[in-house]
Amino acid sequence: MMVDMKYHVASLVAVFLALGVGILVGSAVASDGALVEQQERMIDRLEADFARLKADRDALGARLAALEQALSASLSFEDMVARGLIEGELAGMRVAAVACGDAMPPEGMERIGRCVEEAGGELVRVVRIRRRLAPASADEAREVAASLDVSLAGAEAVERAVAEALAAYAALGEAGPRLDTLVSLGYAAPVVEAPAAAGGDAPGPDGRADAVVVMGGSLDPAFGAQDAGIPIVRVLKRLRVDVVGVEPWDVKVSHMGDYKREGITTVDCVDLPLGRLSLVYALAGQRGHFGIKGTAQSLVPDILRRR
Repeated sequence: MMVDMKYHVASLVAVFLALGVGILVGSAVASDGALVEQQERMIDRLEADFARLKADRDALGARLAALEQALSASLSFEDMVARGLIEGELAGMRVAAVACGDAMPPEGMERIGRCVEEAGGELVRVVRIRRRLAPASADEAREVAASLDVSLAGAEAVERAVAEALAAYAALGEAGPRLDTLVSLGYAAPVVEAPAAAGGDAPGPDGRADAVVVMGGSLDPAFGAQDAGIPIVRVLKRLRVDVVGVEPWDVKVSHMGDYKREGITTVDCVDLPLGRLSLVYALAGQRGHFGIKGTAQSLVPDILRRR
């Protein structure tokens, strides 16, 4: 009975202590409303910060729209000025182009073609490289080697044969079975064909291009200059054809450093008016590295030297 009474007394004491603590805490909070006021101030600050962020966002949106309008006007003006500066610079010149990978969209290639024509030249051939030139496996190497009539079926020998066939088509207009094979295997797709190439005849003296534009850069970090552009450039150099390496300004992976090490002229922003201006003067014979990236030596060629 004494044990039960002790537990009963202890329970009553615990209850009263809990009530006392609750009353004490409640009175401390309610006495001056400090906690409530602190929460209200925090809510007011958050609402003010949100309103300020919204105003900043609206101001930035308006600023961005104004800058885009100014940029569009500036690019249109540059394009207009560039057309006057390139007129006649490529009179009678035959130009071919090789687009390696996915960086240059069709509309970009069309703008380059119009630029060459406005300068008095002719874009006689364009071929787009769709994949790496090296075979992906030993079985593919043997298949490609057999299709191209290559005696050695090693990866390097096949890559060299593929590069030689594509470069010969671009520079010399040599179409025929080898090009057909590479197209059927998914290596390349002719976009513009010269009359001789379209008929499958021997290229002859009129089939040769005076210069070849190799369009590089990549939107795929795994596709490098060594996968297509550099092998093509090296064959073109052996064919003693002038080569200019170009790419759009906003590629994820730039190939300009690799092309620069090959000793060819480069333009790193060919999708901009100043880049197309630089391309024309590079095709006309000015050497250097032009554009807006770290590999460039100057923004544009020395135009006054040509005029």
